[in-house]
Amino acid sequence: MMITKSFTKGSRKLYFFFGCMFLVYTLLFSWATISTGLFPAGHELLMFAMCVMSFCIAYLFPQFKDNDERSKRIRERGMFFSYFFILGYMIVGMALFQLEVIAFDGYQTISVLAMLTIITVFLSFVVLSKRY
Repeated sequence: MMITKSFTKGSRKLYFFFGCMFLVYTLLFSWATISTGLFPAGHELLMFAMCVMSFCIAYLFPQFKDNDERSKRIRERGMFFSYFFILGYMIVGMALFQLEVIAFDGYQTISVLAMLTIITVFLSFVVLSKRY
């Protein structure tokens, strides 16, 4: 089986394909966990985060393939802004747990935090790529 040149070193098409694949997996896992009454189990949230990450990388690929000053600035500022959003997520999460608004087990809690972290970082890259 021959691999085309567009899929050898990464491309927009490849990342878009992965995003679509993760979206299908997310829908399947979500449907399964909803039908069993266990939603959110945790793994479907991470699949959704991977889906968003793949679509963001597909969008950013032409800008990030050249490791120039602009792409480094976008990554640096994106991580800086994401840090504060993640702290905010943790503060809100602690308040919701303390007030007993939500009741997740350990795996679900870590999955939600991981999902929010991944989505925040990559969406901040997309937003900042339009700004810089």
